[in-house]
Amino acid sequence: MLVARLQQGLLRLRTVLPKFKMADAIPKEATAVAKVTQSPEDSQASSGNKRPLESMEQIGSVSSVATATSAATTQADTAATTLATTVAVTETTPIATVAATPVTTVTATTIVSSEATAVAVAASTEEPAPKKLKTEDDSSNASPLKIVKRKVAMLLSYSGVGYKGMQKNPGEKTIEEDLAHALLKCQAITEEQAQNFGKMAFQRCARTDKGVSAAGQVVSLKMKIFDNVVGRINEYLPPCIRVMGIKRTTGSFNSKYNCDFRTYIYMLPTFAFEPIEEITTESYRVTEEKLQEVKELLMLYIGTHNFHNFTSGKLFKDPSAYRYIREFTCDEPYIYEGLEFVILRVRGQSFVLHQIRKMIGLVIAIAKGFAPKDTLERAFGEDKLDIPRAPGLGLVLESVHYDVYNRRWGSDGMHEALTWDDCKDDLEAFKKEHIYPTIVSTEKKQRAMMQWLSTLPLHTYDVIETPNPYRGLASHIEKDRREKKERLNMSSANSGNKEERPLESASSSHRAQGDGGPEVTSTTGQEQSHQVGGPDGTSVEDKHEAECKTSSSEVQPAGHSVETQDRVPMETGKANETREEISSTSKGPDPGIGTT
Repeated sequence: MLVARLQQGLLRLRTVLPKFKMADAIPKEATAVAKVTQSPEDSQASSGNKRPLESMEQIGSVSSVATATSAATTQADTAATTLATTVAVTETTPIATVAATPVTTVTATTIVSSEATAVAVAASTEEPAPKKLKTEDDSSNASPLKIVKRKVAMLLSYSGVGYKGMQKNPGEKTIEEDLAHALLKCQAITEEQAQNFGKMAFQRCARTDKGVSAAGQVVSLKMKIFDNVVGRINEYLPPCIRVMGIKRTTGSFNSKYNCDFRTYIYMLPTFAFEPIEEITTESYRVTEEKLQEVKELLMLYIGTHNFHNFTSGKLFKDPSAYRYIREFTCDEPYIYEGLEFVILRVRGQSFVLHQIRKMIGLVIAIAKGFAPKDTLERAFGEDKLDIPRAPGLGLVLESVHYDVYNRRWGSDGMHEALTWDDCKDDLEAFKKEHIYPTIVSTEKKQRAMMQWLSTLPLHTYDVIETPNPYRGLASHIEKDRREKKERLNMSSANSGNKEERPLESASSSHRAQGDGGPEVTSTTGQEQSHQVGGPDGTSVEDKHEAECKTSSSEVQPAGHSVETQDRVPMETGKANETREEISSTSKGPDPGIGTT
């Protein structure tokens, strides 16, 4: 019976192998041995299960496929050899011993394994399906690669003339508004981020005021980085605003709080230092003595002081009023388009609102003689003093410094130091092309500094509650000026005399042509007294004599004792004389513009 089962397994293997064209893999000697050892009963029982081999022509027609399945053929040879060995052993070994051996199990396992291997090999030999070629339509519909947003530091340069400051303000023209529009156009940020700066972690290093320019402003934000991103952004910016560079920073970088120092410069015309005794003109050239006096005044600001008098909304006991000034210098004067300028350079840890402009305004007032020198030291005290604020036209944010950040992250191999050395040439070119010319041309056209100098007599440079006779008469002077102008315009229209010019008010000035453009000189009350008589009917000679007495005894310049100022007589006859003298120092070059 055991031999019969082995014969059946061998015949079954020969039945399966033709499907994979491997019939020749079974030796014919094994079949012959099996037939010799088969009993007549077993041969008769299994005669119905015999199947003839396929012809050699059929086997040869698929010989190429049989070669591809060499791995399965090897396993089939092993199974056939095992069967032949088992049959040979049965001739000399008892049936019980042969039955005890696991020949049947091995043979069955080998057959199943051969079948699975043959199927796998046949499947692997199938020809793969052709790949679908990508067409233009498919590429257009494919989703673009996702660009990751990164935290960066952006270096900005801009001319602030014509803008209402740096910070975004709905309904106003600001630097940040134009910057957000350009970032949105080049797809560096989304529409939601352009409307809400908090979505892109936007932070400016310094908030410049109206008309203030910047050569080295730095802002931090999250944006998309791509090739030529700086050039793409500048395509959508006006010429007066330029992105100079973008550098990758740490995720926690904040341009405001990581900044160690900020450096500002103030482009100041030197005629602002002309003494009060002289007539202020644009042809003035500063002397070495006056320049040294200005440098000594600037040195008093160095150190940590309470600057509550140099801003608004801060009390003396407010800890945030204390600021640290590292240096405050004055460069040598130079002439630019007929005007002489000096550069005041201040470097501090941080600044409160209007601090730099008030610091410079007080220095100018002291240099001209409107306030004593000790006023600057008193300004650090508890009393709230009346300090003028210089125009914002000449103020420029030159650079910001990140010394601590550069030492910590500038050389870690992943981030760059925020020194911007590679942008220095572009920064200097931008200042010479956009910032400096704009400041000079605007000063010549609007005369902002000259008009501001005319308001210095209106300040007391003392405690704010101290009365100032100049302030009491300012409204009357302006009212008289308008009434005279209206009367003269009416009389000129009635007479039709084209050559008749309106009489200038006592606070107006006359113009003289010079090398650097129209030269402005402030007229005094004595000069105007020779032109027109007083409104009270006094003669020209009497009026001149009364004004000389009043200027020497009744009206004192700011900074003198308050008691003398309070004793100024305000009788009917003297009031008009005092107004004429005060108006000579309280008005700027343009008679059509009132005091501010």
